[in-house]
Amino acid sequence: MTTQSSSFRISQLRFRNLRLLQLIDEHGSVRRAAEHLHVTQPAASAMLQEIEQALGIALFVRSRSGMTPTPAVRALLRRVQVIGNELGAIEAEALALATHSRELFRVGVLPRSMQNIMPGVLARVVQNNHGVEFSLTEATSDVLLEALSKGELDCVVGRLTRDVGQGSADRNLFLLEALYEEGMCIVAANGHPLAKRKKLTLVDLSDCAWVLPPPGSVTRNLLIDEFLHAGLAPPSPLIQSSSFLSNLSLVEQGGLVTVSPTSAAEKYQQFRGIKILDITLNMPLPPISLIWSQARKMQGTLQTLRDELRIEIGHPHASSAASRRRRNAKATPRA
Repeated sequence: MTTQSSSFRISQLRFRNLRLLQLIDEHGSVRRAAEHLHVTQPAASAMLQEIEQALGIALFVRSRSGMTPTPAVRALLRRVQVIGNELGAIEAEALALATHSRELFRVGVLPRSMQNIMPGVLARVVQNNHGVEFSLTEATSDVLLEALSKGELDCVVGRLTRDVGQGSADRNLFLLEALYEEGMCIVAANGHPLAKRKKLTLVDLSDCAWVLPPPGSVTRNLLIDEFLHAGLAPPSPLIQSSSFLSNLSLVEQGGLVTVSPTSAAEKYQQFRGIKILDITLNMPLPPISLIWSQARKMQGTLQTLRDELRIEIGHPHASSAASRRRRNAKATPRA
């Protein structure tokens, strides 16, 4: 099969054909997949044969126990999931246009970003773009990037994770613009035995009771790298929580220590019973960035959001148009 004829065959596939692959993988049977698609089993078998001919590869191994997916199916199903989510977004936008309602723009954000740069940015965007409605998802960067790769989010304000940054299959799915640096620190209650000590080392923290973000998060990986680089076993937390605010509240009760964004810890130690410990973390952190899909053009709401983020952080390339919008918003009296 030539490359040209293969491309043509693939272009003739319908999403229903690809949906069949999801159902076969889920149920392990062409018959049950056909039932969910409301087609006959022979029709489903013909659809599967059409897909395999178009791609030039076998997608399932047939046996008495059912249909077992080949490794190629795993990669393909990931793409199918993205297509399905994008089609859902297109349907929602089309419905919004038909009913003269607002565009839905889905943003993934780190919880800390909702405590510093994002509230002002979103307030200005909404004030100056009445046709946009935002859906916010707060989570750790690994969770947000997974959702972005599946087409469940339109962009993310977060960090590029270790797995994506070091050459995983998702690396080429994303584009990004670095926004600002945010360091990390170790925090304990004012009454913790380490709170009054100077020049602590990781050895001093080895026997501490920890509350930490979940495995896979950037800050959790940072702490693991710090301990491993020092030749120490990483801490095993007593409590895992993705909310840094919850972690700080737990630490305030005494006994526990945690890793926190430095700016958040500096803010909260002013009026809460916590203290930043006298220890420096040396492993570098990726910057907070605006991250979006390679397939999405920098235009419309995404471009507006980027322009406002640039203004918020004092980016040298902040657009004059966005600057004027910000000045106008500040000058307009509120009711």
